[in-house]
Amino acid sequence: MNHSLLCIDLGGTKAQVASVTHSQVKQVRQYAVPSQASLSQVNAFVMRLIDENRTLETTGIAIGVPSTLEVCSGTVLTTQNIPHWHNVPLKHLLEQRFSLPVVVHNDANCFVYGEYLYGGHDAKNLIGVCLGTGIGAGFVFNGSLYTGNHSAAGELGNLTYLDGIIEDYASGQFFGRQGIEGKWLAEQAQYGDSFALQQFETFGSHVGHALAQVVLVLNPDVIVLGGSVTHSYDYFKAALDAKMLQLLDGALYQSVSVMPSTLNHAPLLGAYGLFQHNKINYDNKELANEV
Repeated sequence: MNHSLLCIDLGGTKAQVASVTHSQVKQVRQYAVPSQASLSQVNAFVMRLIDENRTLETTGIAIGVPSTLEVCSGTVLTTQNIPHWHNVPLKHLLEQRFSLPVVVHNDANCFVYGEYLYGGHDAKNLIGVCLGTGIGAGFVFNGSLYTGNHSAAGELGNLTYLDGIIEDYASGQFFGRQGIEGKWLAEQAQYGDSFALQQFETFGSHVGHALAQVVLVLNPDVIVLGGSVTHSYDYFKAALDAKMLQLLDGALYQSVSVMPSTLNHAPLLGAYGLFQHNKINYDNKELANEV
């Protein structure tokens, strides 16, 4: 029998679920997330994802969540884009329900770890920035995932910016606040619509500002962009680069590579990798206790 992990990438508007065996992602399914539902309803939704996708070959569950959390206990603390889903002992609930080992991590951490393990980047210091319903970041320093206290090290979107926070301007919320659907805008940009191209230019400048702050504080080798908005990267790349060059000196600007992700299902692969890493650490700890 092939043993596989059930991996879940839970976002603010959509969730992806897949079986992953030997780092091969199979049977990916996508669901709309009931982001405004009650805490119990969101829990029931997560349970349904697992019920509908686990098989007899499933040997564990790895889930990335758009939340601050206590990684060791797998407790969701706060979730900005699923506002009623907080203080949830998710790992305990899932292990109790399904009698399988569970690893819970922040979704941006899953993304960057997937990129680090499987994205082919020749870098020890890698930052993954997810541009979707919100904006979040994950950090790999010297080959190790850095999460900070409560897995909140990458909450870039909550930093103050202009008349709000960075997430208002450097995520899908930039378009939503103007009553514009990002997918529609990308279609218009594809046809050379001047309004659409101007919107993406403005958006790119905001993202460039956010990334420049990251470079000034952390000085990474590579920044990889993921999330649904990154599908429109060609329309905001030039403005992003121009803003970063404006805010950084030449040498610092040249020292970092910014690129969109080309790895399929990076968050799912990262969740898989974090489960394996957690299992190795657990097994080593058990072995040490026996000595």
